Amino acid sequence: MRKIGIISISLILLLVLIYVLVRPNPEIVSVTLTSETAETTYTDNDSIRVFNHAIRTVKKVRGAVDVGPPTYRMNVTYADTEVVRFSLYLDFKTKSGFLIKDSNSEKMLKLKDRSSKELTDLLSKD
Repeated sequence: MRKIGIISISLILLLVLIYVLVRPNPEIVSVTLTSETAETTYTDNDSIRVFNHAIRTVKKVRGAVDVGPPTYRMNVTYADTEVVRFSLYLDFKTKSGFLIKDSNSEKMLKLKDRSSKELTDLLSKD
């Protein structure tokens, strides 16, 4: 009887793990950036790829943050019409940056170096 319980729990844990690993990621359809002077919406595949990679590879920074106004307000629209809002902070000289998700404004999400560089390069074109 105990063996069946252990096998059942193991099977459930395995199924949960498989679901977490293979569940589809929501598809980004557009990203709108708003600065003090302009608003730009990105819908092309290359730009979406850059934003998608940046969002998916952030590293959570420990502790609470207290920062000034962001470089950009960023609205990410997914295929299921969900809109997620972020504050995007970029330093164009050092090509570094971080995100703060509006729904969790006390946590900073540091952009990986590659993502920061790609974003600053993309945004410098405009």
